[in-house]
Order: sequence, then structure tokens, then C-alpha cells
Amino acid sequence: MLKNLIINNIALIDRLDIDFQTGLSVLSGETGSGKSIIIDSLAFVLGERADKALIKYGEESAEVTALFEVETDCPVLAKLTEYGYGDDAEILLSRKMSVSGKNEIRINGKTATLSMLKDICSELADIFGQGQHLSLLDERNQLSVLDAFCDFRGADTQLRSVWYPKLSEVNRQLKSFGGSETERERLLDILKFQIDELKAADLDEKEENELIATHKRLVNAEKIASAVNVAADSLGSELGAINRLSDAVSSLRQISGMEDSAAALADRLQTARIEIEDVSASLDSLLEAVDFSPSEADRMEARLEKIRQLKRKYGGSVAEALEFLKNAETQYNNLLNSSARIAELNAEKQAILKKMFELSAVKSEERKRTADKLSQRIMRELDDLGMRGTRFEVEFECAEAFESYANNPSADGYDRVRFMMSANVGEPLKPLSKVISGGEMSRFMLAVKNITALAEKIPTMVFDEIDTGISGNMAQMVANKLADVSHNKQNGYQCIVITHLPQICAMADCNLYINKYEKDGKTFTAVNRLTTLEQRSEEVARLMGSVGQHALVNARELIEWSDNYKKSI
Repeated sequence: MLKNLIINNIALIDRLDIDFQTGLSVLSGETGSGKSIIIDSLAFVLGERADKALIKYGEESAEVTALFEVETDCPVLAKLTEYGYGDDAEILLSRKMSVSGKNEIRINGKTATLSMLKDICSELADIFGQGQHLSLLDERNQLSVLDAFCDFRGADTQLRSVWYPKLSEVNRQLKSFGGSETERERLLDILKFQIDELKAADLDEKEENELIATHKRLVNAEKIASAVNVAADSLGSELGAINRLSDAVSSLRQISGMEDSAAALADRLQTARIEIEDVSASLDSLLEAVDFSPSEADRMEARLEKIRQLKRKYGGSVAEALEFLKNAETQYNNLLNSSARIAELNAEKQAILKKMFELSAVKSEERKRTADKLSQRIMRELDDLGMRGTRFEVEFECAEAFESYANNPSADGYDRVRFMMSANVGEPLKPLSKVISGGEMSRFMLAVKNITALAEKIPTMVFDEIDTGISGNMAQMVANKLADVSHNKQNGYQCIVITHLPQICAMADCNLYINKYEKDGKTFTAVNRLTTLEQRSEEVARLMGSVGQHALVNARELIEWSDNYKKSI
């Protein structure tokens, strides 16, 4: 059960610290006072979607903490142990969100992921909001409701977690071979074009680098030629460095007999002259290289553009284009020789589909058995809720043939179901969405939730305005049912209910009055526990819409009747 809920900075709530107890806890108050915000806060700490819009205006973050206490046989304890959060009967949950989008989750003081939180909380509490009326009317969701009551004895797990993934893998491999024969031929044509295009281009990383360097020289050919000509002329002309060095060597040779160092200096100059002659020759070669013909320049530009085009198409670089070619050739060869492997995969796929169809049949049989039992239980619950004579059935579409299932296999099996109901004696069964009224829908959902909670041993059930469309005697029957399920010593659970009905308010074991007030120009939500008979009577009278002393007398009578009813359970 939920023992304590602490809410910080959620919507109109600055801080609330609410203690809950066993039995039936009722939240009441004026419309817009913040009742549903409390339920939204509980849903948040239980793992529902975090909406930053819930953070109180002007605050940077919001946090909700919930303390649960469970019985020693509660299934959630096994999950806590599995995740490493201990096996204490008291479970502390904390979740914080900030305007920056950061989400912080803790279970028993240790950090946790959202998936862990959802998995654990799925067996701690179940919240029934107003939107679930519409959800259950959608026939696409009705199969999931039925499955919640089924015991597939592993068939469901095998179908969903073993065979469906195997089918996906075989389909992935078949897709890699091009799918159908027509698609495979189309893929072969595409691959052949790509291979031929890349092979004809004869790409080479070294060639690309050389072309880029040559192209750079080509773009700057005039400037390069001018500079090389000046350098060559400075070295090789009549008055250039080479001739001047030759004159210097000759002059030094003439005085070598007179000056001992002259010969050595002449030798050094001679060496320099030889090196400069080599530089001069290199300059001549460079000058010839710079002399591009227009046709050569066009050819080079076209080649570079072709390389750029192929790089864009096949990976962004020559190396990646060559890797693409290698993979394309491998895939092409595999496709050409794929007939045998495709035949193997198709045979494997058929075997998997047959196994899936067998498991779907097992699931279908269990669904049909459960559907009969579920129908009887729902009708008994509805009878308790004042809908006597109501008939309810789960209608199955005709069993699907293997060929149809193989064309559209599903991890859910092949069943298509529809909830059928007749609320009045003598009326034929019709789809739930066509015949059920708002008040009947509320009672129907209460019936389904009662059965679900008892089957799954969920200790806490929360109902956000279960009283939609209900009044008069029907309201009293719903109040009685909530009292029954929350006081049953064997199968009872804690009920937390938001209501506008005096009958449900009077039946409460714990009355929490929600109101809002203004302070310093801001609006806040507060929770007051109604502990005295006078306080409870005033709230019941308010919900009755009556005023005066007679209203209080009627309210006290309703509370007294409700207390006696609970004692009789």
C-alpha cells in the first residue's frame, strides 16, 4: 500500500506531505483545486511520462517521493531483489525532473533507470484515469485487456521473444539477397552499373594526390614560369652566376703559386659552381613542366571532376569509393550465386512461421477459455454494481488460415477480438463502443480493474473520478463495491479515489479535502485531513449540494449507514 506521498513544486503545489492508510481513501474538493494534480504526481513517481509543464512556475525542478509497504508475498519483492534494491517490505521511490530536461530516479536510495522503475511499479499500483474509458472502447486495445487475464504457460514468451526475432533475422537475410526475384534482378542491375562505373574510372589514391599537385601548378603556371625564368636567367645568362663563378675560379688559379689559400678557395668555388649548374638544369626542367598545353589542362580538369563525382556518390573519398567497389563486387557475386542460400532461408522461414502459427493456436485456445471465464466474472461484478441482466462476451473473428497468417505474421498471434455487450434484457449483443453509456462505462471499468488487481495482486488501486456519469442508486452501488474490495481481508487492496459523489465520500476510511488558496499574489494547493464527524459531514453535505442543518443531518445519516455497511463486510 501507499503510505506516504511527498510532492515538491508540482503545478500549484509548493510542498505537500500526505499520509495514506489502508482501506478507502477519498480525495474531494472543488473543481480545479488540484485533486488530479496529486494523482498526476503519483503517476510521475511511478514512471509515467515526465512533463516539464508540471514544474511550478518560477522553480527549476520538481520532485515526488512515495513510500510503499507491501506484504512478504508481493511479486514486486522478487523484482527488487533481481535489480539489486534489496527485499525490504518498505519501498522508497523518488523521481526528480528539471526544466533543463534532466531526470533523476532513485529506488531505496539507489539510482535507477526509467524502465526499471516502470517494471517495479507495474506491480505496486495501478492508476485508472478518465482517458482509459476511451482506451478500452478501442478494439485494438481489447486484445491486450484479455491477454492480461490469460496464462499462456510460456507460449506467449516463445512467440514474442524467441520465434518472432528469428523470423525478423531470416527476413533481414532474405532482404540482403534482394527480396523477391524481381527485386533481386533490379539490385543486380544497379550493382553491375556501380561496379562497371568504378572499374572504368580506375581510381587510385596516389594518382589523385599527383593530379591535385599538378592542378595547383597549372592554376599558378604563369606566376611559376615568371619566377623560374628570372631564377634561370640569374644563373645561366652571360652575366649570370655560373659565368661569374667561372671567372672567379680562373682568377684564383692564377695566384695559387703566390698564395697558398687561393687553390683551396678556387676548389670551393668550383664545387659551388657545379651545384649551381645542377640547379640551373633543374630550373630548365621545371620550366618545361610548367608549359601545359590547353588540351592537357582540360584532360586534367575532367579527370579531377570525375574523381570528385565518384567520391560524392560512393563515400566521400577515393579509399571509401574503393571499399564500396569491393563490397559491391562481393554482394554482386553473392546474389549471382544466391539461389541455394535463398532456398534454404525460405525453407527456414516457413518452418518458423509454422511454429509461430502453432503457438498462435495455443494462445488462441487459452484466450477463448479465459474469455468465457472473464465474461462470467465481469457479469458478476456488473451485477454487484447494479447492472443486472447485462450480458458480456468476447467475440473472436474466424480463425485465420496459415497462409493468411504467413502473409502478415504477428507476435500477438492471429486472434482479433471485440468486446460485445447488451446492457438491457432482450437486446442483442453489440460492440461495447456502440451500446455503453458514460455511467455504465465507469462501472464496467471498475469491474475490469477489480478483476485485474485481484489477479495480479496489485496492492494499490487509484481511481481518478470513477464516478463519471453516475448518480443516485448507482452511485451507492459503486461506493459499496469500493468498500467491498478495500475491506476484503483475503483479496482486498488499498483504494485511492477522487470523487464528486457524496456516497463515495461518506464511505471513506480516510477523507482528504483538497483546496486552493492565495498568498502573496500566488495560488497554492493544500490538503486537509477530515478527522471529525462534523468535518466529514460538512464535506458530504457540500457534495450533496445541500445547505443548512437538515443537510448535515442527512450527511451524518449517510456516513453512519456507510460505517455500518463496512462493519458488515
